[in-house]
Amino acid sequence: MSFVSPKTLLNRLGLRPKKTLGQHFLLHPHQARRIVAALHLTGEETVVEIGAGLGALTVFLAPAARRVIALERDPDLARFLREDLLAGTPEVEVICQDVLEFDFIQAGREAGRPLAVAGNLPYQITSPLLFTLMQDSPAIAQAVLMVQQEVGARLLAPPGTKDYGILSVLGRHYFRLSRLFSLSPGNFFPPPQVDSAVLRLVPETPTPAALDPALLHRVVKIAFGHRRKTLTNTLVSQAADLGLTPEAMRALLAELNIELKRRGETLSLAEFVAVSNRVAVQISGSQG
Repeated sequence: MSFVSPKTLLNRLGLRPKKTLGQHFLLHPHQARRIVAALHLTGEETVVEIGAGLGALTVFLAPAARRVIALERDPDLARFLREDLLAGTPEVEVICQDVLEFDFIQAGREAGRPLAVAGNLPYQITSPLLFTLMQDSPAIAQAVLMVQQEVGARLLAPPGTKDYGILSVLGRHYFRLSRLFSLSPGNFFPPPQVDSAVLRLVPETPTPAALDPALLHRVVKIAFGHRRKTLTNTLVSQAADLGLTPEAMRALLAELNIELKRRGETLSLAEFVAVSNRVAVQISGSQG
């Protein structure tokens, strides 16, 4: 299949990139090959592609996987993929759907094994989509994703740095994260205003793991609700939101040797999990 530049192809189709959908199309086939190669596909996987666009990744995923579910929210591009580029490619199913409404758990059941996930994430849905992938991580074997550089920095940031936040903590709880390579704006049409990072996410269970992942999320969210405030003014003052009294939260943190004058941005994943698990045990005990 000969390569046609995104700009030429869009002109041929009478289309323009839609800013509302965050459309930036990968220009170079060798970069698409690098992303697909990073999945280390064996030919037995079902791959969910997020934002198939003009098919830059899809054409390389199709021969490497058993099945590809190509999600594309733009009906014009979904029609192009289905009726033109991928016509006669039965291993690819093009679905015109918002990825935030896609059921990864059900797709994994139908595949009979965890899914591989790939795609270039539109900035406006990156955080909610990452939280969806965390929630549905039991259905995912691995993901190779392009994200804006700043999102990659937030996911990989260590405690005590300016980029460390909710995504950093929860991303580490659900996934083993690694940075593969960067892509400059010149690799896309139209070029975005920032660099992109290609990351690999592999689900893994941390030690210790959260007894209640939803509770962990709440604890982390409260702790980072006001970055510059100490734990006295976040976890303690909002203890009722977690089902505890301020006094009980103070005692809990003291038992874990976590000083009240610290800020949430200094706590490690292990410390957040320890707080969350101790809260879960206390709530369970009070209800029992």
